Amino acid sequence: MSLNHHDSIPLEEKVDIKTKLCYAVGSFGSYTVFTIFLNSVIIFYREKLLLQSSSILYAFTLYTILNAINGVIFGWISDRTRTRKGRRIPYLKYLAPFLALSFILIWISPLTREIGELGVFFWLLLTMIFFDICYNTTNMAYSALGQELSMDNKERVNIQVYIMIFGIFSTLISLILPLSFLEDPGREGFIIFVVLLALIQLLTMWITAFTIKERLEFSQIDEPLGIIESFRYTIRNKSFLSTVFVNFCVGFVQAVIFGNIFFFINYIYINYPSALILALIGIFLLSGLFLGTIFLLKLNKARGLKYTLLRSLAIIGIGLIMIGVLPDIFATFGFFLFGFGLFGFMGLPNTALGAVADEDEVNTGTRREAAIFGVSALITKPAQSLAGLFIALILLLFQYQEPINGVQQPQSVFTLLGFRLGMGIIPGIIVLVSVYVFSFYPLYGEYLVEIKIKMYDIHEEKKKKLESLKIKN
Repeated sequence: MSLNHHDSIPLEEKVDIKTKLCYAVGSFGSYTVFTIFLNSVIIFYREKLLLQSSSILYAFTLYTILNAINGVIFGWISDRTRTRKGRRIPYLKYLAPFLALSFILIWISPLTREIGELGVFFWLLLTMIFFDICYNTTNMAYSALGQELSMDNKERVNIQVYIMIFGIFSTLISLILPLSFLEDPGREGFIIFVVLLALIQLLTMWITAFTIKERLEFSQIDEPLGIIESFRYTIRNKSFLSTVFVNFCVGFVQAVIFGNIFFFINYIYINYPSALILALIGIFLLSGLFLGTIFLLKLNKARGLKYTLLRSLAIIGIGLIMIGVLPDIFATFGFFLFGFGLFGFMGLPNTALGAVADEDEVNTGTRREAAIFGVSALITKPAQSLAGLFIALILLLFQYQEPINGVQQPQSVFTLLGFRLGMGIIPGIIVLVSVYVFSFYPLYGEYLVEIKIKMYDIHEEKKKKLESLKIKN
């Protein structure tokens, strides 16, 4: 197949609305349980299970070390999987129940007075590792599957729009509902809540698994690389390196915001009703997201992915710094800029990695999105864990006064400064650094057109080989 113009989309690369919806719905449950984990686990174990901040710090330190290589291994295994249904769908079908179970286990730990500080510490550590293994494996397969639905960057971005729509509801659920349950002195309501979420995660992931069909020319024809060779090809790719730094920032900032948000609301705005602050944040975030998504889609169509992602990162960085710098309730306006750049910040890095997989296929002859996403996770997943360390360090260094008998204590001006630095200023500066790093991303313009032409020619050869084998999906 030849590509005559960089704006043309081959008919077979277009994805119908039903497929986009069925694929995107799988992200709803998975993203919801993951963001609940990010934004609630520290405050739940600290203020409900009364686990000491130092123990949480140690748990996240070990978790960071132990989960670092999961993505590389499971991504590589996914690329090597060969079944008649493909190499992504089986993981979504058969591991989804274990992901739901692992999520439930995190929240049903006995109290420290029942099994001691050490017992709760090991419960937190082991359930986090179990959850991470299940989430990593299914997420590698899911992310790779999305990039294989279409090889056109614009169509991939359109798929991200559907994912973002479900992501809005995920974000609202993960921000609003946990706070209302966590403010209840009892744990029973929260546990019922997370069990229901786990069932939703299972159902939505199964919708994707039982409705989407893979392109079998990749799983049946490609000859997978060895794990060392696969890692070497990935880590030497300039396009990958510039993108993975952005992914590091996305993972770190996302985890920091969700992990800090309840501390930020409860203490920075202690004189305001929590419902009012959440409403302001929600209004600014959603209005920014709506306007920003429209703007960024037009920008991507006119200028391409690289230009659009660079602008998104700059807007996000400025918005975060405003959250940390603006006084009193005015700081909530920073969430408008955060929302304005959010579609690009959350959706475009995966599309950029999809283009990396296109370039990689031209160089290696095999498609290995999951391996590329897996090596990215080698950096991204620890970034999320490091966010937990970062939050715990902020609490320790800025002298956070822990609740006494479940009652919040007044915080000093010094502690409030720590919350502002941790929630906005430091993450904002990190995102602005990523603007410079991603400026070196080479997949744009004529070079990208050249890569696409070669890739489509490779795909034509693979389809001919698949037809000769008479393999049907």
